Amino acid sequence: MGMDLLEIYMEVADHFGIEEETLVQQDAVTVQNLVNNILTTLAAQQSQPPAEPPSRSEVQATLLTIITRHPESEILPGTRLIDLCD
Repeated sequence: MGMDLLEIYMEVADHFGIEEETLVQQDAVTVQNLVNNILTTLAAQQSQPPAEPPSRSEVQATLLTIITRHPESEILPGTRLIDLCD
């Protein structure tokens, strides 16, 4: 059906420069939870200012790109991450 959950976390962490363990520990259930966790983690890392943190829509678009095996219309903020996995 899709990627395994660990693969999603690994790619997201790599893309946004976040520690994978940080995302795993936050235990997101839905896509929206993961988006919120990414934004929260990036905001907490502001002591090392990036050019400009990504917007919510940029984070969501990136997640859709990472989870490539699902048509975009199937992935909604309330979609459970486990449902996107093999």
